Amino acid sequence: MKKILAILLLVVLVLTAVGCSSTDYSGEYIGYSWKDEAKGVTYEEATEKIETKMTLDKKGVITDFEMDFLVLKNDQWIKRNDPAATVTFDTSIEPTPALIGSESVENGESMFEIKTNDKMSLFVVGVDNDGTVAYGIVDPMTRYLFEAKFEADYDYTTKLGQLTINDGLIPTVLTSGSGLIKPKAFEELEGLSLLDFSIYSHVINLRGVYKDITNDTTVEEFLTLSGVTFENGKPQPLEGTHGFHSIGGWNGNYNNIAKTMIGKNASELTGLTDFEGKNYEGDEYKLGIDENNFFGIYGDSVTGATKTIQKSYETVAGATIRISRENTSFQRALVEAGIISEDQVIKGRF
Repeated sequence: MKKILAILLLVVLVLTAVGCSSTDYSGEYIGYSWKDEAKGVTYEEATEKIETKMTLDKKGVITDFEMDFLVLKNDQWIKRNDPAATVTFDTSIEPTPALIGSESVENGESMFEIKTNDKMSLFVVGVDNDGTVAYGIVDPMTRYLFEAKFEADYDYTTKLGQLTINDGLIPTVLTSGSGLIKPKAFEELEGLSLLDFSIYSHVINLRGVYKDITNDTTVEEFLTLSGVTFENGKPQPLEGTHGFHSIGGWNGNYNNIAKTMIGKNASELTGLTDFEGKNYEGDEYKLGIDENNFFGIYGDSVTGATKTIQKSYETVAGATIRISRENTSFQRALVEAGIISEDQVIKGRF
């Protein structure tokens, strides 16, 4: 009997010791990545940063997750992923194409005045009292705002595929210089619709507000998806409004990351992506990590898709060389939680 009691006491002591030694991860943890860290810029000197806030329960399960792209303007940090916008339009203006120079781009005439922090995947639309429609969309491949003006007597049974560069679609404003396609002249894209600029243009109709549209979609169907109401085939007046196509701009990207992460056990993770696998050319992603744990900072660095949180243009946030910035921010939140150490952080291209 004494032997049995001794064994039971030993079991209780072991279980108690195990319970006492287990880590309590409860709390909120914050991590950052910032622009030009690879060039020696310190966190205090940064003007752009990505912030990850995650809340863990006792066991390390992520119960809340928020990621923000912050930009310093006028001594204040603003969210680049803020989806708010104010839009006005003037259909008396004839949109004209931007002028592409050898070193810069001069924006053309636009029907729209847009105030927003986030123009990625943005679309804008408005209808005058006389039925004239102003429409604009930021193409994800070129990052130009393409505008179309539809007069009151327009034939809305026209197919979307019939709207092509400078023939229904006018590239008026360059919203970002980081487009996948950087045309030296718009003639390079003549005859192509929004869905045909690139093999990756399918991001527009893969998900979101324009999911499953094709070049055979009518302009009326397309504008209806954009928020325009039609009565007897005629568009009804609409004040300037906006939305986001594809995954939903920066806000959509980061919301999607949050949805992916909530419910996962952070104590079992080392990052958003593991840099395993190879790109389309067969090069291993790990080759892009240098001796100081910086990824993608050289011109010959490997890029492409990874197997974990995102798959190139198909899911969360674009190519690996982009998600690597968000990965750094998340990893540093893991450091704050005591799950990994700073020397395990892969510092992505920013």
